[in-house]
Amino acid sequence: MQNLTCPIDQTILAESKTSGEISSKCSECEGVWLTFDALVSLEDRAASEDMVKGQRQYGKHAVDHLCPHCGEQMTRFRYRGYNLEIEACPSDAGFWLDKSEDREIRDVMKRRTANLSRSASAQRSWHQAKRGTRPGVFQRIKEMLGFR
Repeated sequence: MQNLTCPIDQTILAESKTSGEISSKCSECEGVWLTFDALVSLEDRAASEDMVKGQRQYGKHAVDHLCPHCGEQMTRFRYRGYNLEIEACPSDAGFWLDKSEDREIRDVMKRRTANLSRSASAQRSWHQAKRGTRPGVFQRIKEMLGFR
C-alpha cells in the first residue's frame, strides 16, 4: 500500500479497518480514506440485496483538499442526496470520510432499506385493496414490523 497523506492536516495515513473494510486512517483528525470498492462493500453490508443503489453523488463541487491517492483537487458531494457531504477522488479511486461518516453512510443505507420495505408493503396493500382482498390483522402487523 502506498503512503497516503491526510487531505486535512497532511499527516501520513496508517493502514486501518473502518466498518470492517480496509482503509487508511489519520491519527490526528480521525478521517478515513476508503477505496471505491471498500465503500461499495460497506454499503452492501448495510443495504438489502434487492436495493438498486443508483446515483451516489449529488451537488458536486470542487474543494481545496487534495486527494490522498492522486494529489488532485477533490470533489465534495451530498451522499445519495442526503444531508451528508463527503469528498471523492476526481478519478474515482476512493473517498475521504471525516470522523464517524462511515457510520452515517451505514445509517443512510439502512434508512433507505427500511423506506423501500415500507414502500413495498404499502404497494402490496394497495394492490390487495384494489383486488378486493385485504390481509388479516396478523399479516398487517407483520408488514408494519418489516416482515413479509
